[in-house]
Amino acid sequence: MIPSILLTCIVFLSAIACVVIIVLPDRSAEDHTRLRTLGLFASGIQLLLAVVFALLVQIGLGAGGGVSSASEENHSWFTAFSFTSAYHLTADGISLVLLVLSTVLFFCVFFHSWRVHERVKLYIGLMLLLETAVDGVLCSSDYVLYLMFWGLSIVPIYVMLRVWGGPERARAAARYLVFALTSYGLLTLAVLLVIVRAGQHTSDLTTNFQALAGPVASAGFWLTLTACGIALGVFPFHRWLIDAQSEAPAGVGAVLIGVVSKLGAYTLIRVGLGQFPAAAHQYQLLVVGFAVVGAIWGGLAALAQDDLRRFLGYSNVAQVSLILLAAGTQTSVTLVGVVLFILAQGLSSGMLVLLGGVLEERVRSRSIRALGGLVTAAPRLAALWWVAVFTAIGIPVFAGFSAEVMLFSGSFPIHRIATVLVMASLVVTAAGLVWVGQRVFFGPLRETLQRTRDVGTLELAYLLPIVGAIVLAGVRPGALTPVITNGVIQITTRLAGG
Repeated sequence: MIPSILLTCIVFLSAIACVVIIVLPDRSAEDHTRLRTLGLFASGIQLLLAVVFALLVQIGLGAGGGVSSASEENHSWFTAFSFTSAYHLTADGISLVLLVLSTVLFFCVFFHSWRVHERVKLYIGLMLLLETAVDGVLCSSDYVLYLMFWGLSIVPIYVMLRVWGGPERARAAARYLVFALTSYGLLTLAVLLVIVRAGQHTSDLTTNFQALAGPVASAGFWLTLTACGIALGVFPFHRWLIDAQSEAPAGVGAVLIGVVSKLGAYTLIRVGLGQFPAAAHQYQLLVVGFAVVGAIWGGLAALAQDDLRRFLGYSNVAQVSLILLAAGTQTSVTLVGVVLFILAQGLSSGMLVLLGGVLEERVRSRSIRALGGLVTAAPRLAALWWVAVFTAIGIPVFAGFSAEVMLFSGSFPIHRIATVLVMASLVVTAAGLVWVGQRVFFGPLRETLQRTRDVGTLELAYLLPIVGAIVLAGVRPGALTPVITNGVIQITTRLAGG
């Protein structure tokens, strides 16, 4: 049996730590260490609870059961409106895998916070608040609660971009705020359509709103698709994400591209496909078309970049097009594959951004042309970089391999031409990642880089947990697929008209 309060602990433990941090002093180096340690401790407990939750669910599925109802928290909340709302938390196979992704990356970023030396109290507090918001979105099963947590995630990202960002941080933060609020507004309109027009008088996200049909369902689907496309940073809504993660400090950039943007993918699956199945099926060819264009554009644009951070950003645009391909295919195989892909891509992209921060700190440059031969001076850094690259391009033994096999094998029988085009585009993206790795780490070592320090104990502390998660998901994908399938069943049943 899973304790019913476990999800509340996972979501709100970081918020409690944030409140505690407010009253702690922030004057000396010892104070800063205390603040960082508290953030790391709270995040570590959340990671532990998420892993325990996942193991209990896996054990339950192995015994022939499902996700235990004891893991669900449902308490009446607002009843004075024309609909009822509840404090409803639950975690199925989809949200549970992404919850583990979130807690892993946040845990590593709190280790990375030892690199932050200005306004440490504000940084740790905002990061804790952001973790509460992200985990809250993943666990919410009520639209009102869902939107509250989604809106909460906007504030910490904006402030951290504005305070700790690079030279162009004001422009990047302003652009992020405009796009984030637009996405939030569109999603709110879609939710209002669901609640008001379905006639169910409830905001429960798990309700099957079968009354939605025709133009109402089409409008809701396109509102959701656009909101999720902006949040995910797909073409043509990608510029805000490129600018934001280019100007953000490495820890913030890793969380933004690895976790926060993936809320768009989660919402597309949960709301876009789950609540508007007829419209999703009707417009699947258009969704697949966006996937093809995004994969081609992202791959070609990445090759034109000399800035390492922007190269990683455009590579991300190409890779996340696979999420649109799965959303346009809508089979159980592709949906299970896309959840695995979100996990692998979140880990690899977050790790690459953190490693990019390590490189920038040591060589004081983000120019790819200015780098070369670093494998001689920093062999551990090179090895970690290639682990992340191999994950991103789907090499066997790493997390991305099984995900891409399931995605392409599930989409090819339905969208043959589109699948081939996306695969060809991703070959270009993979070649770009390999080429950049070769330029940065191999060849003759430049004189200006001969004293480059290799990764130390601190860097290994926040990079090795990601490596462990990557390898574990790559070696044992079979341990995750039953859990994910258990969560995908409800979506595929609705898509099939059930």
